[in-house]
Amino acid sequence: MKITIANAEAALDEVQRDTDKLHSQELRKVIADYIETQREALKALRKKLH
Repeated sequence: MKITIANAEAALDEVQRDTDKLHSQELRKVIADYIETQREALKALRKKLH
């Protein structure tokens, strides 16, 4: 399971880098909020598994 969580975190990092290239600040903000929500969910999952 640790590998899967690590892969999810890496995917979020990749999405963040791609998002930074968007011209629309509004869209970047929405995606950044979503990414933060997902990071928090991953942290909670990691805590629950340990």
